[in-house]
Amino acid sequence: MQEYSIQRSQRRCQQTDRPFLPGESYYSAVMVRSGELRRIDLCADAWNGPPEGAIGWWQSRAPEERRSPAKPAPTHVLLSTLETLLMEGTQPVLATMLALLLVRRRILSEPAMPLSEAAKPLQLHESEFTEVIPAESMLHLVHVPTDREFHIPLCEPPLEDCDTYQDQLTQLLFCED
Repeated sequence: MQEYSIQRSQRRCQQTDRPFLPGESYYSAVMVRSGELRRIDLCADAWNGPPEGAIGWWQSRAPEERRSPAKPAPTHVLLSTLETLLMEGTQPVLATMLALLLVRRRILSEPAMPLSEAAKPLQLHESEFTEVIPAESMLHLVHVPTDREFHIPLCEPPLEDCDTYQDQLTQLLFCED
């Protein structure tokens, strides 16, 4: 079997000189010109069937635009975000979900030793809670490389708000370029 070298698509109509839009259907044909194979690409509007002398033709679709995948936020950004959520105290459920995800990723862990004497349970703003959260309702976590301690309120999201919290968590976990 013999192989032939055919140039790649230029991704523009050779009759109208218009670039193909992402996902747009177009036609290609191959013909012999001056003893060499030549490819032409035509948009659907300019296609009137295969050109005279074509030895092959086909319909293609221009590739869709590729969005670069979102990159995971760096660890230090996630820890800083968790710290901010805890300090503000206005979104305890989101703070709990982020902390649990950081445990799952092995960024945070339960301390191997009892927490330092200086560590005090975090009091959340009264707008969210009317009382201080008891110590047994707190999750005590540590980031070992930096020796930072976190006191996370154990909050369960209301079932009807789970999608909202999932979207908020996704926005925190990924960053654009």
